[in-house]
Parts: sequence; structure tokens; C-alpha cells
Amino acid sequence: MDKTNRMKKTIYYILILLVANFTSCTGNDVVDQSITEEDLWGSWEVSELYTENGTTGVYFNGQSITGAYLGVGSDFNMNALFEGNPNNFYTSGSFTFNGTISFLNEQFTTQQVVDSIISILSPASWSLQNNTLTFSREGETMVSNIVYFNNDTLRLKSAINENILDQLDATQMQQLNATLNLPLDSLTVNAALFITLTK
Repeated sequence: MDKTNRMKKTIYYILILLVANFTSCTGNDVVDQSITEEDLWGSWEVSELYTENGTTGVYFNGQSITGAYLGVGSDFNMNALFEGNPNNFYTSGSFTFNGTISFLNEQFTTQQVVDSIISILSPASWSLQNNTLTFSREGETMVSNIVYFNNDTLRLKSAINENILDQLDATQMQQLNATLNLPLDSLTVNAALFITLTK
């Protein structure tokens, strides 16, 4: 075998290894196995929470400005419990949620300690169909796709679209109002939210 063929084979194997490594590390793709309710039963630790592709809409005096949004959790000390028959979901403990809003070349940060993943998720009833979890409470529902599962790690992806104006403190409100020179009517966030639970 000449050097050219050996080099081609070597490059081919390196590419295969790189592709295999990349696909094994991406945890935000839909899983290809069928997950049962029993797989989820029990206590899990909330170990990761972050947003992707986040946008924000600032609305004031009939006008709007769009920007970017990023959220990430830290200081996790929270457990999540999936109960079966009946299917109830609870969280206990807390973590710190850090949000960053960027628009008009300005950046605003929010930080708060929260005691539930998001209000609709806990406490709630839950159901599972085709690797999609539906959390329900008081007539509201939230759908989460299972994008990674390996018996001791569960990653959920949800779409969030909410007004976070009431989550800002007085200083942050003053900063936003000073930047816009007008009082805010609402501050909406749209993003993909990823939550990782581990056993």
C-alpha cells in the first residue's frame, strides 16, 4: 500500500472518530429509544439549567425593541421527584437563576434564588407519550421533549415565552427606563429551556 492510500485511510478513520465523538456528545437531539413512565419514577437531582436561542422583546408606549436573552442556573441544591399512580411531580430545594438581557448596546443582568424549576412545573401532574412529557397544573400545561436519557441522566427541552417584567428589581427597572427614557409595559422572553436531571 503506497503512502497516499495509507494517508487517505488514516484521514478516513480520523473523520469517523471525530463524527462518532461529536454525535455522542451532543445531548440536545431527540432520543431514539422509547422511554417508559417507570424509567422516570423516583428522585432526581437538578444539575443543569440553561437557555438557547433566546430573544427578548421590550414593549413601551406602543413600541417594541428586540434583543438577546441568555439564562443559566448555578448553585444547585434542588431535587425533583416523579411519582407514579398517580403521576405527580414535585421539586424541593433551590438554585440561582442568572439572566442576561442585551439590547441597544446595553446589557442588563438579573439574578434570583428560585425554589421551583418554573412555576408551571412544580407541583404538577405529569404524563408521558412518545418521549414527550406534559406537565399540568390548574388548567395550564407545559410540554417538554426528552432530548437525552441514559437511566441516570435525563435532559428536557421546553419552549418558554413569558413576561419577566415582575422579576426585575427596582434598580434594574430604573436602568431599563433610563435607557429607553420611557416606562416599560412588558418585557418578554422567548427561548429554548434545557433542564438536566441526574440520579
